[in-house]
Amino acid sequence: MIVIAIAGGTASGKTTLSNKIVEHYKNFNVKYLSLDSYYKDFSNLSFNERSKINFDDPGSFDFDFFYQQINEYLNGSIIKTPCYSYKSHKRLKKTLLLRQGDLLILDGILILLKKSIRDFFDLSIFLNLDSSKRLNRRIIRDVEERGRSQAEVQKRFIKMINPMHDKFVEPSKKYADIILDEDYDFKLIKNKIDQLLYGNLQKN
Repeated sequence: MIVIAIAGGTASGKTTLSNKIVEHYKNFNVKYLSLDSYYKDFSNLSFNERSKINFDDPGSFDFDFFYQQINEYLNGSIIKTPCYSYKSHKRLKKTLLLRQGDLLILDGILILLKKSIRDFFDLSIFLNLDSSKRLNRRIIRDVEERGRSQAEVQKRFIKMINPMHDKFVEPSKKYADIILDEDYDFKLIKNKIDQLLYGNLQKN
């Protein structure tokens, strides 16, 4: 199995790129998993308390559980992945089955942070987008999809998201195999993945 990691700041286009890859390689068995599903379980806290958590801080993620599950998966297991609700800021009781495939796409703002997890990747990509564009995208997304107010999104971005981006996300791009700007050419990614996929098929 080939593992592709997609990193970058909030609203940098990680999900969009993941969907492009899934669509382009629809003749293959492509699986997708987001690090966002592995936020720690804060369901014991009230909604107001959960709303104050900085979810861009590495301490909010259960990296150990993520590592454990990906390790089991790459050793041939079917795993039950957690589900996280952005609206309620908590992990849900339901899980999703992740079955084996040809290509696994993993994304997340901090997917490149831990070396133990980076060792799983065959190709890592960092989407490099300036903060003003990411803020505008975040406002549109959170207002439309997550029921937030524009003022709330801006406040969280300035006080929580941007400081964590500067401290953890931006420095992690040095670990990426490819760094892409907003106007990237998808053919570059396609060629890299083709080499990995078809090379893997020849070996098997």
